[in-house]
Amino acid sequence: DETQVPEESGSDETTVPDYQLPRDREMKVIRPPNRLSYADLIYYALNAAEEVQDSKPKNFREASESIGSKDWLKAMNEEMLSLEKNQT
Repeated sequence: DETQVPEESGSDETTVPDYQLPRDREMKVIRPPNRLSYADLIYYALNAAEEVQDSKPKNFREASESIGSKDWLKAMNEEMLSLEKNQT
């Protein structure tokens, strides 16, 4: 006995309309969350405020013209006395 497989005529392929492969789709635009939208501005403002707040005079002129000039002059005089006392 021979077993015969009946041949089907026609096509088994079905077409799917508007099918797109993932590679054919547009890439999703990745954006940071809204809560981070001002992060750079806030970082800059805090950094600038810290620099202004912690700024120390770099030379005598800046110290003598600063708001706390009396304190700076007092500290400089104390340092000079200490150097003289220790003979350094």
